[in-house]
This record gives sequence, structure tokens and C-alpha cells, in this order.
Amino acid sequence: MAMTKVRAARRAGRPTAEAARMKHEALLEAAFAEFARSGFRGASMRDIAENAQISSRTLYNRYPDKLALFEACVELAADDFEPIPADPEADLRSWLVAYTIAMHSQLMSERSRQISLLVYREGSEFDELRQIARSRFEQLQVAPVTSVLARHGISGDAAHYLATHFVGVALAEWQRRLIFGGSPMTAAEIAIHARNTAFLFLEGANALVAGDWQLAEMDA
Repeated sequence: MAMTKVRAARRAGRPTAEAARMKHEALLEAAFAEFARSGFRGASMRDIAENAQISSRTLYNRYPDKLALFEACVELAADDFEPIPADPEADLRSWLVAYTIAMHSQLMSERSRQISLLVYREGSEFDELRQIARSRFEQLQVAPVTSVLARHGISGDAAHYLATHFVGVALAEWQRRLIFGGSPMTAAEIAIHARNTAFLFLEGANALVAGDWQLAEMDA
């Protein structure tokens, strides 16, 4: 009987999977707040642990350094990006317009804004931050466009090259306002920008496929 009570007490003291998930989310939210307030260089692992109401030892057991914790924050921000499926019935122009609008909507989240600002400010000092951001850029924003272009007959290096340029143009105004200040784009502004981006891109892509342009040698 006594042994049964001890086992029951141990089970009662162990957090459920849901409680553990919520505690981990609270940790990442505390890390987000600290990175946004102090930047990567100034962020304190001790303060993050304190604000998350865990010990520093527990924090370091899960994330050995600030970079690992920052990468986890980026992964959490990536959850804001929902896959945008390629509609087999839609023409390429319509999909590119819809994709641009969806990207802008997802990038308007506070998490995405904080991560982007931090990388812009400190990426030149901490190359690891740029590498993490570039990896997510390729995965979340460039790869879907590359895949859709391949379905429309543009493949290989040309598809990736064109997809990278398309995303760059599609996000140019968002980046300008983020870096230099300005009110967020309205839904009407985003829609107009998306249509213009798709039109300009497709005109250039058609010229490239026809051989009027030449792929530039890009640094890796």
C-alpha cells in the first residue's frame, strides 16, 4: 500500500505533456521578449530563465547557448507560415499574386517583425544569425516558388534563381518599411503590389527563358 502511494505521488508530480508544452512555449516567449528588448548581444540567459520561471541549469540543459535558443525562437516564428498549396487549376500569375499576399500577411506577425529586425541590426556582427535566417528564407519563402515554377516548365538552377528574385521583389516594400520606418502596408496596397510584382516578374522570366537574358553567377 505504501509503495503504491509513493508511485502515485511521483506520477502526480510529473508534468503532463500539455503542461510541458506550455512551459516550453512560455520559455520561448520569454526569450522572444528578451531578444526584442536587448538584442542578441545584450540578451541574458539568466534573465530569460528568471522570466520563464525556470532555473538557469534547466535552460542550459535544453539550450546550451544563446544561438541555440535564438534558433528555437526562429522555429517558433516559422509556425506563423502556413504552406500555400499550388492550385493545379490556377495559372502561374494568379498563384504568384496569391502567394505574395499570403507572405505579407504572415510576415506582419510581431514574431516575424522582431526576428527580422534583430537579424538586420546584428547580422553583420553575428554571421550565425544570418545563416539561420537565410536557411528559413530558402525553406519557407523561396522553395515553394521554386517548386511551382518547376511545375510550369522552369526547372533546375533557373527555377531557383528566378524564385529568389521574385521573393526579393515581392518583399522589397515590406523590408523598406521595416528598416526605415513607415506604416504597414494596407490590404489594398499589398494587393496592388502583388499584381505588379507578378506582372514584372513574368515578363522578365519569359525573356530569360527565351534566351534574352543570362543567368548571373551568384555567390553561394
